[in-house]
Amino acid sequence: MRVGLLFQPHIDASVSHAHRVQKTLEQRGLDAWCDSSWAITEHPSKLATSDFVITFGGDGTLLRAARAAAPYGTACLGVNYGRLGFLTEFAPDEFDAQLDHVLNGDSWIEERTLIAWTHHTENENRVSGLAAGDLVLGRGRIARVVEIEVRINGALLTTYTADGVIVATPTGTTGYVQAAGGPVLHPEVRDLVINPIVPFLTPGNAIVVGNDVEVELIAYTTHEATLSIDGQTDHLVSSGDRISCKASEHLARFIRLRERDYFYATLAEKLHWRVPRKMPRPISHPK
Repeated sequence: MRVGLLFQPHIDASVSHAHRVQKTLEQRGLDAWCDSSWAITEHPSKLATSDFVITFGGDGTLLRAARAAAPYGTACLGVNYGRLGFLTEFAPDEFDAQLDHVLNGDSWIEERTLIAWTHHTENENRVSGLAAGDLVLGRGRIARVVEIEVRINGALLTTYTADGVIVATPTGTTGYVQAAGGPVLHPEVRDLVINPIVPFLTPGNAIVVGNDVEVELIAYTTHEATLSIDGQTDHLVSSGDRISCKASEHLARFIRLRERDYFYATLAEKLHWRVPRKMPRPISHPK
């Protein structure tokens, strides 16, 4: 068995925990490698030959690993050193006691949709990649709206005048999309969500589209615009550039030990939706 261990390089406890687990695994006769999550794209052969990867960081670290590991079918398990920990499986003080369960395969695999995207420039240059949560086409450094034309399978849907437009997987709907007033989709859903950000005198509705359609976003602006992938990488976008995206053939794979129906309870807990009622119970009067 070969296990990859990825740490968040700016969190000292994450780095030390990953190296400590590496030593434990090697003492058990397993092949374990350890590296910064920020360098993972430099070592595709490690991902391709690993049985699974464990990340020591927050949700962003786990998404970075899942995005890189998806083309090889390699599953990821998250240990939370971040803030929210919506996607990670364990708190740091829980993981060591659960390690044997992970190694023995006492788990299940949750598969989630990814977005395959391509940035087409006017001079025919192309940059492509995957997004695990969302891609955002929006205004750059200047606080001025942009016009973004949205096409579905080549047909015009609408043109938003807004701060930007989000295209999100179900994973991404618990983040930027729900903060922008959009819907939250269950992770097993394979659809995508298109959600405008602060639209001005244009449609403000979020739209759910199927996983078999191609979404195109075309930016029109007198200044710069930006394409952001999972809130981790940015690409400068010029007026007239086109972003095409659709559900990827690859899936993000997460190792789970929790119950399979965990999602809604976790959603309510992490987003603080469990607000107690304030109205008293109705008084039942004797007949």
